[in-house]
Amino acid sequence: MSNDDVHPLIRQGRIMVVPGVYDVLSAKIAERAGFPAAVLTGYGVSASYLGEPDFGILTQTEVLDVARRLTAAVKIGVIVDGDTGYGGPLNVQRLVKELVTMGARGVILEDQRWPKRCGHMRNKDVIEAEEHAAKIRAARDARGEARFMITARTDALETDGLQEAIRRASLYKEAGADVLFVEGPRSKEELAEIGRRLPPPLAVNLIEGGRTPICSPEELAEMGFFSLGFVLSGLYAAARALERTFGELRRQGTTAGLGDALMSFDEFNSLVGVEERYASDERYRAHNERR
Repeated sequence: MSNDDVHPLIRQGRIMVVPGVYDVLSAKIAERAGFPAAVLTGYGVSASYLGEPDFGILTQTEVLDVARRLTAAVKIGVIVDGDTGYGGPLNVQRLVKELVTMGARGVILEDQRWPKRCGHMRNKDVIEAEEHAAKIRAARDARGEARFMITARTDALETDGLQEAIRRASLYKEAGADVLFVEGPRSKEELAEIGRRLPPPLAVNLIEGGRTPICSPEELAEMGFFSLGFVLSGLYAAARALERTFGELRRQGTTAGLGDALMSFDEFNSLVGVEERYASDERYRAHNERR
């Protein structure tokens, strides 16, 4: 894709659209599409790694395992959904240090009480604001001088209202967060108030079928948002494509009717780097033959 084909606000640096990825293959496809960064979504990892909903079942070890494979496989920035940090400040520090060591570019830390829920699901609860502020300070100290972005997310809008969510986000900024993220605004009016009252840069999650209205990039930029996260779009698209493909195969006994819905053998091999592996294999094979 040429730069001329990219949305003007993205090209001008006024917004950053960030896709959600959930495994190495989805990260490679995001990189191929030209995105400079992607979010490793806990919702997506829980679904693809465990086949479970985003209910706090995923562990820090499992998230780090997937993150390590992603950062080794792609050159784009990987921002990791760190849920609640999986404990207190010391747990957050371990998480951040591991992510910095593997080359991740950032972490998102939320103020939910464990076990957490997806931000657009019901029955959430939040910890005390000062307790989460301590986690943000711990994350800031743990990153040291690394180029590593800390996003502080609050889920207090649903539990305690918009004013408390804004108060919390401001407190998290004072604690050292680089980006503020109020989860689950339910209207354009709430989005606009968040944009007016909080300092930039601001992030927003846009989930198809979720609680937040999916506004245009122009509207969100005007409201004051910079990072627009389409964190589940790829997961949902992949799930629908698999459902369609397997359903067709079950009904017809062949994929002949799917046509362009399938990536070709050669195109997929190019995506995962088959020719590069051939070249490496042949180089070492030639070396052995010369001996």
